[in-house]
Amino acid sequence: MIRLPESPRLRRRLTWVAIAGSLVVAGILVAVLIPSKGPSSGNAVGVGPPADLAINTHQKLSPADHRRIDALLDRFIPAAVERRDPAVAWALAGPELRSASSLSAFRKGDLPVPHYPANEKNYHHWRAIDVERGSVVLNVLVHPKNPKKIGTWVFSIEVVKSKSRWLVNRIYTIAVMNPPVRPATVTHELGPADYAAPPPTSRTSTTSSPSSHSFLLPVVAIFALVLFIPLALGAAALIRARRWRQTVRASGRTELPPLPSSYRGGAEEQKELASQP
Repeated sequence: MIRLPESPRLRRRLTWVAIAGSLVVAGILVAVLIPSKGPSSGNAVGVGPPADLAINTHQKLSPADHRRIDALLDRFIPAAVERRDPAVAWALAGPELRSASSLSAFRKGDLPVPHYPANEKNYHHWRAIDVERGSVVLNVLVHPKNPKKIGTWVFSIEVVKSKSRWLVNRIYTIAVMNPPVRPATVTHELGPADYAAPPPTSRTSTTSSPSSHSFLLPVVAIFALVLFIPLALGAAALIRARRWRQTVRASGRTELPPLPSSYRGGAEEQKELASQP
């Protein structure tokens, strides 16, 4: 059994060292175990902004522009989507489509436009989603030539006005309604978000990142080293005191060992001086 040293000074030092070490360990544990409340490095899974399903028409589209867009779709969709005339598709393409490809690529059939065998006579049944000054975002539903092989698609198209002409600036698929093979998988919606990074959200993950406390590891190591040194010295002192007591008990001595000669000489001189009158 380890006993405390008999020296009051040594016991006081060990007590203060133990108190300081306990406070340091408690502070480190609180800093490490409490989860971080800051934003996590990763995005929350399954969290996204609410879908914009309502029609958001800021400005009114004039009947003349409506007819021009009708004529644009009647020419662009057969030329580009059905790949009938890539040169006409290039002439009706807006700046964004042209920046994504080239005229030679268009002529080779390499268009940044979905390929679909449409079976429409015209495309006047489109629906405006957002009308701005000089641009319109619209949705148009297109039926296939062979409904048994491919389903109905819905395209989202942005048209922009360049001087007096309307051009197709962007087109992508937002819904694919395939023939029903399994009842649970009839419609699949997709769009640019399927090929881009997830949008930023105001919500953050409530779990702390494993690397949020990595910077504390060197601090913990330094504090552990500082705490280990006095504890090691105290343990060495306890071991030496215990060995000394065991040696004293084994020798059978009950009195204290004699003082060194230098101390005995000084004590005798003081006694002689004290005895003189």
